[in-house]
Amino acid sequence: MRESEDQSAGHGEFQKPITKRWNGLKRILRTKSFYMTFGLLLITLVLVIAPLMFYTRDQHVIVEGVSISGINVGDLSLEQAKIAIDKETQRLMNQSVKLNVGQKSPEIRLEDLGLTVTSDLALQEAYDISRKGSFRNKVVTKMAAAKGMNFDLSQKWDDKKLKEKLNQTLNEFVKPAVDASFDVTNQNTMTIKSEHVGSVFDSEALSSQIKAINIYKPASEIKVEFKEQLPNLTAVQLEDQKITGLLASYTTRFDPSQIARSENVRIAAKALDMAVVKPGDTLSFNQIVGERTVDGGYKDAYIIVNGQFVPGLAGGICQVSSTLYNTGLLANLAVTQRSNHDLAISYVPLGQDATVAYPDLDLKFNNNTGGYLLVRSKSSANSVTIELYGKVKPGQEVFITNTTESIIPAEEQRLVDETLTHGVSIVKQHGQPGSIVKSIRTVKMNGKVVSSEPLKQSIYKALPTIIAVGG
Repeated sequence: MRESEDQSAGHGEFQKPITKRWNGLKRILRTKSFYMTFGLLLITLVLVIAPLMFYTRDQHVIVEGVSISGINVGDLSLEQAKIAIDKETQRLMNQSVKLNVGQKSPEIRLEDLGLTVTSDLALQEAYDISRKGSFRNKVVTKMAAAKGMNFDLSQKWDDKKLKEKLNQTLNEFVKPAVDASFDVTNQNTMTIKSEHVGSVFDSEALSSQIKAINIYKPASEIKVEFKEQLPNLTAVQLEDQKITGLLASYTTRFDPSQIARSENVRIAAKALDMAVVKPGDTLSFNQIVGERTVDGGYKDAYIIVNGQFVPGLAGGICQVSSTLYNTGLLANLAVTQRSNHDLAISYVPLGQDATVAYPDLDLKFNNNTGGYLLVRSKSSANSVTIELYGKVKPGQEVFITNTTESIIPAEEQRLVDETLTHGVSIVKQHGQPGSIVKSIRTVKMNGKVVSSEPLKQSIYKALPTIIAVGG
């Protein structure tokens, strides 16, 4: 029994060195395997990555296989590629297209029609291939480029230049529509001339066709389509708006001994004569008569400024504007601007005057008659008459009534005059009272009142009596 135990113990002692050696051997084998595996991996990575890094290295040229507008720019620097592509952009813009208008076909360069071709964006995109993004992206894009990659040039059309060039080129083939027109006869009526339908090219359609051109394969010819151009005004319209007779007339009188003032009245009246106002337009005294100047023949005469009579250029023309105002009232025109004088005047009833001063203080009417207006004026030695001709409404009558609502008494001002003897007095200025006047325009049709319109209230300042007394 003991012998068996001794044998077992001896066998165990023998196994321990063997196990120890085996474990050490396994550790060695594992360590070698690790380094071998690591080495193999490292070699593999070097063998794979090194060529890829060499493949994607930046040589400062565009990669192979890249073209712009069909032109190969691979292996070219950015500057070299730009030189080559600039020639192409110029070639594209120098191409021409014929515009077929029948017997003639004018030829125009695309650049003259507003085409601009640029290469900057395409060049930059081509140069950026295999230069941006991750390492993997650089490899993939370069490999894709090697199979062929094309970038288009940028193109843009200048609409304004295109329109101007088309109009300039095709103008000789255009027959614009002609509106109906009229002449005013000596009898203050209208002679109507018929309209004519025109023929013009379809600008929008032609522009769209040109801008749709494939600049790499341009059409050699484009047929220009023409269309009718209708006139804006027809003889039928004019017939409905024509002058049929006298609407109203008004006359005022002046003192012919005031030579300068009388001449100013005649000049302004003549400027109004034969003025024509379209339906719906504004009849403006200042616009028709214009600026009053010495070169225009106007002279100094008394005008009203700040409630006083003082000399001024073109004094007296307010008599013409006041005459026109009354004619317009009787023609039942809509008054859009009118101002009364600061002081009462004598050539028209109170409430029926109209003062003017160029350019802002104006007399204006709206032509609400539904037809054309013709202004006629005539002057005699001591009077001015203004007539308005237009589309007469049979049975229409217009009346103007004025009511003085209050009187503003004139003050008396006594001023010391050292040149006069003590106790002596002289009236330097005769005063006149002021007033507030209300005016109403009444319109009747066939004897029946159809409207009663209050006009703008007129306020006249009082003119003081000035007496000089000796000191």
